[in-house]
Amino acid sequence: MLTLIYVYLLYYILHFFAFGMYKKAGKNPIHVFIPLVQDFTLMEIIGRPKKQAFWGLVPYINFLFGLTWATDFCNSFGKRSFLHHFTATFFGFIYFPFLGFADANTKYEGPSHTLDKEKKVKKSMVREWSDAILFAVVAATIIRTFVIEAYKIPTTSLEGSLLEGDFLFVSKLNYGARTPITPIAIPFFHHSISENKNNAYSKIIQLAYHRLPGFEKIERDDIVVFNYPGDAYGFPERPIDKRENYVKRCVGIPGDNLEIKNKEWYVNGVKHAHFSNMQFAYNVYVNKPFSIDALDQLKIDWYKDFKEWPFMDGMGGPIMPVDVCISKFNELLYSTNHYKILLNDSQLDAIKKSPNVDSVTNYNPLNEIYAQANPANSALFPNDTMDMENGGSIKLKWDLDNYGPIHIPKKGEIITLTPDNIIFYYNIITTHERHSFTMENGQYIIDGKPTKTYTIQQDYYWMMGDNRHNSADSRYWGFVPESHIVGKPLFVWLSKDNFHSFFESIRWNRIFRSVKSLTK
Repeated sequence: MLTLIYVYLLYYILHFFAFGMYKKAGKNPIHVFIPLVQDFTLMEIIGRPKKQAFWGLVPYINFLFGLTWATDFCNSFGKRSFLHHFTATFFGFIYFPFLGFADANTKYEGPSHTLDKEKKVKKSMVREWSDAILFAVVAATIIRTFVIEAYKIPTTSLEGSLLEGDFLFVSKLNYGARTPITPIAIPFFHHSISENKNNAYSKIIQLAYHRLPGFEKIERDDIVVFNYPGDAYGFPERPIDKRENYVKRCVGIPGDNLEIKNKEWYVNGVKHAHFSNMQFAYNVYVNKPFSIDALDQLKIDWYKDFKEWPFMDGMGGPIMPVDVCISKFNELLYSTNHYKILLNDSQLDAIKKSPNVDSVTNYNPLNEIYAQANPANSALFPNDTMDMENGGSIKLKWDLDNYGPIHIPKKGEIITLTPDNIIFYYNIITTHERHSFTMENGQYIIDGKPTKTYTIQQDYYWMMGDNRHNSADSRYWGFVPESHIVGKPLFVWLSKDNFHSFFESIRWNRIFRSVKSLTK
């Protein structure tokens, strides 16, 4: 409710910039400071029915109506060009005070909406299209920010629940829309215009984090789109809402205790069943090489699982014609008796029954990489999150299959800080909740004051991919703050792989499927 009040206050305050123009229109300018009366007076100035003023009380909707009212407002003062409308839409906080106080030539010409109807004023085709495009851009930006947004899954971290190349519609309403933190940005771009170059936003204005009330809270097992917390270190200049978008499964909510033991996932001490398409990596040793047809029968997408082969581009796409790729893949298949394959439980059972297979063993990619260099697996959170004198950095011998236990912080929770747990909360205190933190003679100093405790200021979540051995998730970069939550994916509106031609690549059986049905 508090955030809704903030949204209305923003709309209410925007009227103040029209103070001088209300006066030029012969209205009492004090009306701009009185809720609802400000809109009743505006309807009189532009010639619209007074009952429309009540839309000004509805957050979000008031901004859409305000867009058309702003153009009528300009018309009522003789400012009818596209440039005037564009300036009023995006820079009204400067433009309206200029017209009201600095431009002596600007005079009120009458209620434009009524007069234009009476005179049957028509616009040129170019002008009609320009106004339509302007309205569409602004309306689409409001819808993308507060209601729903399209999103493409760029990686295989949720295979085979959600696939690389699935295009999703993500609801901002379910968990509550996050109000803009970086309001000045190029429409339809996220953080960059091209490949991490040329920012698509300006940091001239940075607003505090707020979230509108939602229909539901994030629950365990929900698929969630969020801003990648790791960008706080890789791209520290990026604001929260311009950090990379990630999609994972929420496996831990605020207050939970999580642990992974021998690939089994435990929440608050209770073992959680595998999802139907959750995958792990395995060594598969064969007495007779597989053919592509055999892999197809096992429902193994060989062009994805083997994307590291030299004829693939590393993103699931071929670097040579498909028929040549298939030929080369067959050659590779028949040149080895050992495959490293990602399999869900049903695929694992099927491949074990294949007469081609001698044995199947677990394969943990991260363990293989770090086995000799660092048995403690410093790539995983929270190892090496801080390096201070007097302790505070502990090497935990965790891996992808044996991880935790770890506690998910909850808003309002008071944490007693110790040398054993400070590495879990250091990034929360300093990066996500923006306090200074030092250690002096074994004491913890937060914002210049010695303390033994810290009160968590927002909820945190634990996100993991269903492709458990091929997912960059919370096991690598830790907790996801509530401030980074973007929304809830609803359904797949298009799905295609990167290997085949456009129409051949479309996965028709996934189109318009709900995310819930695909991720059970």
